[in-house]
Amino acid sequence: MKENRKPFVVAEGGSGVGKTTAVEGIKKELEGWKFFREPGGTEFGEAMREAVQQHNDWEIDPMASLFGYSAARANLINMEVIPILEGSKPGRGVFLDRYWFSTFAYQGSERVDREIILAVSKMATNGLLPDLVLHFDLLPELAMQRKSCCSDTDRYDVKELEFHKRVREAYLELAENFPDFWRVIDASQSKEKVLIDSLSVLKEFGMI
Repeated sequence: MKENRKPFVVAEGGSGVGKTTAVEGIKKELEGWKFFREPGGTEFGEAMREAVQQHNDWEIDPMASLFGYSAARANLINMEVIPILEGSKPGRGVFLDRYWFSTFAYQGSERVDREIILAVSKMATNGLLPDLVLHFDLLPELAMQRKSCCSDTDRYDVKELEFHKRVREAYLELAENFPDFWRVIDASQSKEKVLIDSLSVLKEFGMI
């Protein structure tokens, strides 16, 4: 962890991998931490989530998605996350359900230039990197089977299998790019084992 800064953890993964379920379990073990989801975490962010992600019937250009998500992210990072990490707002640490890595994976898989994604993301976050990323990894074929049983699908969940394969490849590329703080969790296991593995990594990094 950065000196004199509270810990910052991010959960990542494709649609249907069980990330949200794992985060709910982790939340019980990180007492006093502040949990936020992306996009969201602020009223503006939640409104942007509704506009950019929830409307399956809207046609939205991938570049517009990049800027919409990044705007929501900038608001969350500057108004909530950084103040908590620096101690001007209460909280023992910050746990984000998704970060700019999702934009790299999803908008990158929509063919937005990755250099543009990296540049915009750095501006939106002031270059803030987490101390740990928990990446819940699952073959897209299995993830889509899981997601088909859920009612909370958004416009990315219903995209074709090839899109989700590109998303997974992007995440695995990020795992190679950030080996110091990126840990891959095998999400094909039972939800109990996924949680055990997640907590083990959190202990390894001194979070619990």
